[in-house]
Amino acid sequence: MIAWPDALVREVARRRCVLFLGAGASASAADPEGRRPKGWQELLRDACTLVRSDEARAAIEEMIAEKRYLLCLQAITQETDRSDYHDFLNTHFNNPGFQPGELHRIILALDSRLVITTNFDKIYERLCLSSSQEGYKVVNYYTDSLGDELRADTRLIIKAHGTIDDIQRMVFTKSEYHSAKQNYPHFYTLLKSIFLTNTCVFIGCSLDDPDVLLVLEDVRITATSQRPHYALVLEGEHSTYALQDWTDAFNIRALEYGPDHDGLLTALQDLQSRVDEYRSINPQG
Repeated sequence: MIAWPDALVREVARRRCVLFLGAGASASAADPEGRRPKGWQELLRDACTLVRSDEARAAIEEMIAEKRYLLCLQAITQETDRSDYHDFLNTHFNNPGFQPGELHRIILALDSRLVITTNFDKIYERLCLSSSQEGYKVVNYYTDSLGDELRADTRLIIKAHGTIDDIQRMVFTKSEYHSAKQNYPHFYTLLKSIFLTNTCVFIGCSLDDPDVLLVLEDVRITATSQRPHYALVLEGEHSTYALQDWTDAFNIRALEYGPDHDGLLTALQDLQSRVDEYRSINPQG
């Protein structure tokens, strides 16, 4: 069980905490047959089947084994037919059969005003738009009105890398990231300001997730060590050196759960309980 810092519980309860959802959050969804969205390694191995050159495929598989995911993604886009690649993305990220899991429902119940996600699917936003009594807006990194929305009191789901609804503007590789950074610099300025002025909790984000690394590569999260950001990670999955690097580079403190991924759900249920208790005692925040 995670020993939740009291300060973090207060931040979440007062809706001053930003939740950042990675691929692991989507992995908690399932379709009626019990199938779940693929993790990074499985997804990239499937994408390798689109590569026609045996030599290129072997090199890409080696990069997958070494967890060089960003370079692997770039190589796959260069070695595959564009239409086949788009069909592949649509198949994997636009499956309406995937239904939100308990993890998504707890995240919704925590009721953060700002949720940032690098996921292309629409699993969490469908839950918010269909079951919440609050007004939600979904905005992409290229949405011109993002600055105005941040100043309003609307609950926002910010798609930091775009959506499967607009494959042409999905940020999935380094080159696509650099293009987005060049064409939409205001978004990265706003993203940096969000990290500078809010506590952020990373949920379902591995330290080697390429989508998260792309964000952190540009947005160097700076704040005093007395006010860190937090990442929920599986105990034993990363070395102490890797966890210390996240602290040193981004001021992100790891909160470890375990002994397996079911521990994340248990930990978040505990957080929800503590947040609900705080809100019942302090209804005005």
